[in-house]
Amino acid sequence: MNEDHVKINFRLERDSDDYPPVDVESVWAIPLGSGTYRIDNIPFYVRGISTDDVVSAMDDRGSLYYDSIVSTGGHTTVRVLMANPAETDAIRGELRMRGCVSELTNIAGLIAVDVPPSVSYAEVREYLAEGEDAGRWEFEEGCVAHPV
Repeated sequence: MNEDHVKINFRLERDSDDYPPVDVESVWAIPLGSGTYRIDNIPFYVRGISTDDVVSAMDDRGSLYYDSIVSTGGHTTVRVLMANPAETDAIRGELRMRGCVSELTNIAGLIAVDVPPSVSYAEVREYLAEGEDAGRWEFEEGCVAHPV
């Protein structure tokens, strides 16, 4: 990212399976003024936040921490965990052809997917459900802004 971006930290709570594997996720954002920021990448573990959402954040010892959501940008965030990590690039290509952007993490086969407001989430969800039913991956919805 460039100089006009900052990191917003989100404190996470782990479930009984010790998921997510981190206590804090840092997400890139663009400062808008008055303590508000536009999210500018795809969260991997944060729930209820997507690309283009506007959030408020508070300074805590020199780091910014999420405080609240100000407005939503209409994007949906989905996480996909590949059964065969070797297929990750191919699946990312298929999602890109459907109008979605994705990011990788350091966990092999884990993809964070952004579904922009201009893309039919119903069609993307159907594709993801078919792949899950076929055993190619598992997916979870981190933030759904589209009508379902």
